[in-house]
Formats: sequence, C-alpha cells, structure tokens
Amino acid sequence: MVNLDAARRQALGTHFRPSADEDAKVNDLKAGRLTMAPHKAWSLPEEPTWRENPFQDNNWQFQYHMLRWLDPLRRAANRGDVEAAQRWEFLAHSWIAANPPGAGQTRWSWIDMSDGIRAMELCHGLTVVGEQEWLLSSLHDHVAWLSEPSHLKRGNHGFHQHVGLFVLGVVLEDPEVTELALERLFDQLAAAYDEQGANEEGSLGYHLQNYEWWNDALRRLDLEGIPRPELSHRLDLAPQLLAHATSPLGRLARIGDTDGGNPRRINHPLTRFVVTQGREGIKPDSTTAIYDAGYAFLRSGWGEDRPYQDETFVTAVWGRQDKVHGHRDGGSVTFATDGVQWLDDSGKYYYGKSPMRDYVVGRESHNAVVVPGKTHRRDTEVSLIGHSETGDYVDLTFSDPGYDDVGILRRLIYLKARRQLVVLDSVEAPEATMVEQRWNCGRSVAAQRLSSGFILRHQGKSINVSPFNGGLAEVRRGEKDPMAGWTSTGWRRAVPVDQLAVSGQGPFCFFPTLIGPWDEAAVDVLGPRLTVDAMTGHVAEVVPPALLARGHTVSVREHARDDTGMAITVSCTDRGLVRAVVRGAGPYYAFYLARSNGSVERTPYSRRASHTFYTENLASCRIRVFSRDETKTVRARTVAAR
Repeated sequence: MVNLDAARRQALGTHFRPSADEDAKVNDLKAGRLTMAPHKAWSLPEEPTWRENPFQDNNWQFQYHMLRWLDPLRRAANRGDVEAAQRWEFLAHSWIAANPPGAGQTRWSWIDMSDGIRAMELCHGLTVVGEQEWLLSSLHDHVAWLSEPSHLKRGNHGFHQHVGLFVLGVVLEDPEVTELALERLFDQLAAAYDEQGANEEGSLGYHLQNYEWWNDALRRLDLEGIPRPELSHRLDLAPQLLAHATSPLGRLARIGDTDGGNPRRINHPLTRFVVTQGREGIKPDSTTAIYDAGYAFLRSGWGEDRPYQDETFVTAVWGRQDKVHGHRDGGSVTFATDGVQWLDDSGKYYYGKSPMRDYVVGRESHNAVVVPGKTHRRDTEVSLIGHSETGDYVDLTFSDPGYDDVGILRRLIYLKARRQLVVLDSVEAPEATMVEQRWNCGRSVAAQRLSSGFILRHQGKSINVSPFNGGLAEVRRGEKDPMAGWTSTGWRRAVPVDQLAVSGQGPFCFFPTLIGPWDEAAVDVLGPRLTVDAMTGHVAEVVPPALLARGHTVSVREHARDDTGMAITVSCTDRGLVRAVVRGAGPYYAFYLARSNGSVERTPYSRRASHTFYTENLASCRIRVFSRDETKTVRARTVAAR
C-alpha cells in the first residue's frame, strides 16, 4: 500500500522548501538548464548518462544524484503544470533506470546522505506520477539500501539516511521500516546533541544546519502522530549556543567548516538579539559560555557600555580532532574587538581533495602552536585541563598531545576589564625541535613587524600582538610551498591573509604573548612576569591586581629638566602602577625601579621614552632613568616614585 497523503505532507523542511526564484527554476529545468548552488548553470543533455561532471566537482556530483533539484518541478506539477510533471517523470525514471542499487554510473549514485534525500524526493514524486511500478520498485530498493547497516555513515549524513528511511516507511505504510528508522533517529539524537545543546560535528555552520534539520525531523514525527523522543529537549538549548557563537559583527565564528553566516533564519529571541546587534530579542544572561563539546565564547559585554559591534569577542576550541566537519584546531583562538575581526579561522573552502582544502583543515592554518614538518594526528583529543572564572578574568588551560613525542600546553587568560588576551604556550620534545606560534589575520587586516612584536591595522584602528620570548618573528602572506597565509572566502575560493609566526627551537620552547589594543602598562608589567612558571601559577601571581581592573586614582609628579637634560614625569596609581616619562637627552633610555627592600627591576636600552612598573609598595621606591646618545655618552637621573 502507498499513502499518498503521507507523501504529500512529508514534503517539508529545508530541502523541499520553495525558493524566491521558484518559477525561474521551473522554467530553466523545462528548458534543460540546471543550477545547483554554489555552482554555475549547466545545460542538461537530452538523455543524461548520469556520469556527467561538468565542473569536476565532488559537491556538484553529490547534488546531481541527490535529485533534490527536481523538487521545483514536483511543486509545479502539483499545481497543475503538466509539462513540469512530464519533465519530473522523465528525469526521475532516467536516473532510476541508469543506477540500480550499488551498481550506478558513478560512486556518487548511492553515496551516503544523497541516498536518503533522494528517497524522500522519489516518495514525494508519487503525488506527480502515481503508483507506477518503476517508481515503487525504486522505493523498495531504497528501503533495502538504507536498511543495510554497512551503508550508514555518522553525523548529518547518517541523519539524512535515517530520515529518508522514515519517510519511506510512512509512505509505503511499512511499520517495521518506520520503527527501524525511529530507533536509529533516536539513537542518533543522543549522539548528535549533548546535555548543553552542543552538536557533535565540530562546525558552527553545521550546528545551525543540524538544528534546522532536526526540527524538521521532529515535525515529521508530529505529522504522523508519533511522540517526540525524550532527548528532544536538548535541541531547545542549541539557539543559546548559536547566540554565544555569533560575534559582535553579527556573524558566526569561523570554527570548523564554517565560512560565516548567522542564525537569523531560526528566529529565536536569543539569536534575534545577536543578529540585530541588540536591537531586538533577549540578551543572553552571561558574557562567558563554556561548552563541554569543546567551545569557549568570551566577550566584554552585550553593548551596555560601548557600541555593540565594538565589544571584544574571543573564541577557543578543543576536543576530538576528527569531528565530522571539524578541523585540527585544538587550542586555537580567534579575536575580535572594535568592530574588526583581527584574528580569524580559515573556513571550509571545499569538500574534496586539494592542497587548499588540506591547508584550511590542517593544523597549519589555525591560531595555534605548529611543529613544521610533523603531522598533527586526527585521532587525538585536545583536553581542557583547567578552567576558572571570576569577575576579572577567564582562565583556560589545554593539553595537546597531537604531535608524536611532543607535549603542548596552552593557557589563555582573558582580562575582562582591559579586553586583552594573555596566551602562554609551552612545548616539550625529546630533542631540539623547531616550533612556531601562529596567528592568522582576518581579511583586510594588515600586519607589520615591530621591535615589540606586531601591530595589526584596519581602517585607522589597530591592535598589537606582543610576544615576550624574543624568538624570530615574521609576517607571511599567500605562500604556497609550504602553504601559509590563506583563508577561504567561499566555495573553492581563497585569498591571501597575513600570517604572523613566532618561532623557537629546543627540547623546550615557551611563547608568552599579549593580544589586544596597545597598552603600555600591560606590556611592561606582564613581560617580566610571563615566565614558564606562569603556566601553572595562580592568575593573581601572573597578573597583578592593578591590571585586572581600570579606573585607578592617579597622582602625578613632574621633575623639571636638570643638568642631565632630562625632564621626568612620574604617574602613580593607587594600585601600584608607576609610570615614568622622560623628555630630552636620549635617544636611548633605560629605566630602573629601586624598591625599598633593595631589589631593582630594570629595562634594556631602547628608543622608548616611557616605562611602567608595578610594585606592591611605592613607599621609598625610586625611579632611575639612564640616557645614552649616539656617542654612547650616558647620563642618569634619579627621582622619587612618589
């Protein structure tokens, strides 16, 4: 028996929804023109062989054998368009005749996911051609194919196979097939979403798509009077994650196979808030979101104290490195502030074999520690081994065993008030090994090497990436051998971007780095403190309280020029920051802070005419400034810190 009402009502969801250019698509298909985004239009042959591959593209072949592109003809036929009905029948019959199960014209004929969506399209086509034997026979072939466990895949490909089997079961009125599909779907839901509403696939773009697909599947159950599974409540939490994952610029963070986009179309109060930059919807209740699936989303606010788009937004990822649509990006971060995506991920580029696809998926394109010449294993798991948060900071530590015989620890300390990110990387190997800390700039961001690290610029705005280890630093862009400095901009499209690399060599390497708007106090005070001991020290031992908050009371003392030729201004805060600014003499200066206990903190000579120190007790502290000219003549002046 065939249930035509079920065939009609199950024609729903993202794969079978009319588009804005529906009439144009119908007319094109009648005229033999086929367009499947993101690909160009192509002229169908009068008699397709189903071996066609005009663009030499895996995705095009995948969609071609899916037959989803026939659906505009089906809808037109259901509205009474006889020519559309005839065209649907001709093409569907042609495909079925040329592609028996497991013996199709290409490997794409019965590929996973495509088989499940095609099964649905053929079921819906019963409303066009009726119960013809050739179509019913193919539907039963699809039942047998999709019932076979060895044909199933994990992730959303398996999901679409289970949904296809479910539609076959209800349309063919076969309760055993329907029950098998439901059992698989319910098991899949438990694997696909955890208790925090995070999807398994390692991509925010697919998190969005899976949320839509699963809601479509639940609607299918509703239409057949089948109770929703108990775990369906997990889907209700997915929009919250998508809201946290949307940057202040209104786009999803580029994690895994994600090239941008936003969650606008799901129209949830939380996602509506982030896509309208706070003008509509409901604000999430926290600026920090940590997900066990391997995501951290940190931001400075929701537009309360500054324009929404100017908020700082930091992401970090960890977990299994073999997620279906994930990358080898464990420990990688992105960084946006002041309306600019300064450090970004690489996107997806393409699903197929190509050097660029290997690059964007691989370790080398991410903001992480890289060991050139070694392979970062896909079968590894990067673990979150430490996490704490206060009103002043978020502290995360990751362990990365992805390179054989190499141990990598990464610690991130996000300073909330200063909107800065401290990154500490330690690398241990059994022998001398070349190691790089890499940072990939966003599009339209230009990087320049400075003595103090890097400055990143975009339309009059800037931030600094300040490494403190003194290693070799360079800027790369659009290199091909080996590949470095590229980002995806769409399907099979990529453009060069600036990539920052700081290198070190040895059995042990340590990379301390500060990221954010230029902040002399943070650079000067943190630099001496970011030693290897900072990998495990309490945050208060690494970052003095004076750097955890702003708004200090400042006292200023000016010391006029004397016979050294130097005029010195000393500014002190009530939290122990003391800054000395010198005018005159030079052009090279060194600064000393002599504490009351006899200890001395000093800087090497440089062209900088200012420096900031931190001391817990300013009483009796003195500032000594040395000036050196081109003839190496040295002058010195000492002033009280307070």
